[in-house]
Order: sequence, then structure tokens, then C-alpha cells
Amino acid sequence: MANTTSEKWKGVTGGGSFGQRSLFWLFRHCDVRVGYFFMYIAIPFYMLFGYKSRRAIMHYFRDVHGYGWWKSLFATWKNYNTFGKVMLDRFSIFSGQKDKFQVECDGVEIFNDLVKSDEGFMMAGSHTGNFEICGYLLRQDVKKIFALVFGGESAVLQQKRFAQFASNNVEMVPVTDDMSHLFAMNQALQDGNIITMPADRIFGSSKCVTCKFGGAEADFPVGPFSIAAIRNVPVIGVFVYKLSTRKYRIIVRKIQIDKEMESLNSKKRAEAMAREYVRILESMVMEYPTQWFNFFEFFRTIKE
Repeated sequence: MANTTSEKWKGVTGGGSFGQRSLFWLFRHCDVRVGYFFMYIAIPFYMLFGYKSRRAIMHYFRDVHGYGWWKSLFATWKNYNTFGKVMLDRFSIFSGQKDKFQVECDGVEIFNDLVKSDEGFMMAGSHTGNFEICGYLLRQDVKKIFALVFGGESAVLQQKRFAQFASNNVEMVPVTDDMSHLFAMNQALQDGNIITMPADRIFGSSKCVTCKFGGAEADFPVGPFSIAAIRNVPVIGVFVYKLSTRKYRIIVRKIQIDKEMESLNSKKRAEAMAREYVRILESMVMEYPTQWFNFFEFFRTIKE
């Protein structure tokens, strides 16, 4: 095992404005499977020339799942394949094809009960499957959802996301350098609304916990759970996985900590929630191994 220094994730959807506009045009006139066809042609080139991302995913399959080299290579191809479909599904939805997708839910009653309550709550997402799609397919009109999003996307993509989110009572809160997004999140909870953010990547913050994840070590952020701990609001983990061309599965799980930890200070409670979230995330990754989309060296140590 050797120490690594992870390359920072940039968080921008590729393709540029022209490529993204082309996809919007394509899916206004064609089925999403047409996009899948062209994606199949492109994947071998990504695998051949995308050395850093390919290496990172190979390490994930070897360290977390214990695959051999050839099995890891095949799983990496499946990972690229599924990721490409997930991204194209997003563009298909942006282009007005939302009603063509189906969703099955596991644990959605947890979400519904919290929506009916007076207090706000937090939804912790991850970069597995297609977390963003629940903002388009899981509709409710009781509470407003404030979704933390990366602010560096192209204007074209931001406009499409804003329109689709707004139709489902979701407001985007871009991450800003002046940290004003944190004030917006706190205000949303105070008003009894919902906040949602990814909880599986470090965004330059030193507040993290190191957890065992499938036998390997990785750092996970405490920040998202600090907000919930300070406000003393419930947290649920929401995971969305692609099952077939037009079908997704939304899984909702409570992030609960032991009773004796509830009396601890907010810092300790936030760390306990982060570790419980990681435990649940690990179980999801084991169930859907090829839907892990962290294309950089995620783990503290890797096998050479």
C-alpha cells in the first residue's frame, strides 16, 4: 500500500456549451438510446486516454471489492458505461423527457413522514448512481428543497437545471467563495424546509473523518452533518441507482446515531452521523459496485 495525493475534483460537466446544446437538440428529437449508441463508440477512447480516471476506478475495484486485474478492468468498462448513460439521462430530462422515466422507491415513507412534520431536515446524497435525478422524479409540494450545487457549470446547463428543479419545488444554492451558501442552508432549516447536499467528497475543508470503506481508508466530510447537528434536525441518506434504460430506484435511509451520543456536543454528533452515513454508503456501494462515480484517487492508500 502506498500513500496518495488525490487530484482535486473539478465538478464541471464536460462537453462545453456547444456539446451540451447539441445533446439538448438531439434528445428533443430522439430517444435517449440514440445517445447511448454514440456513447458506446466513445467509451474505449475514454478508457484508453483517460489514464488518471481509469487508474482511480481500477484502484477502487481492487481495494474495495478485492477484484483481480482483469475483473477490475471489465468492471471499469461497466462503470464508464453506466456513468455515460446516467449523464445522458440527465440531458434527456432537461430536454423534456422526464415523463418517460420510471422510479421505484425503497423507504420513501421516511421522506414522506419528514415532509409532513413542521421541522426542517437534511438529505445527504453521494456521487453514486444519479442522486440529482431524485430532484426531478421525487415530487412534493409541502416543503421547499434547497439543493447545494457546484456554481461553475456552463450557463446553458445551469439554465436547464434551474428550470427542471423549479418545476419540482427545488431551488439551487450554488457554492460560493464568500460562504454565503451556508447562511442560505441554515435559513432553509430554520424555516422548516429541506436542504440537500453531497456528503461523500471533501471540498477543500479540513473538517473530515477517516473511515474504513470496504477495507480501504478514505476521508469523508463532516461539514454537511455539522449543519444538521447545530440545528438539531433529522438527516436521511438518499441514494438513486439506475436499474434499466428508463427505470431508477430511490433508496431512503435514516442517519441515526446511538442514544448515548445524542447528549454530546454538536462536533461529536456530526462526526458520529458522518460515520453512520459512510456505513450506509458502503452497503450501497457493495450492492451497486459499478455505480460509483468518483474519478479521482479517493482513498488514502492504494495497492500498487
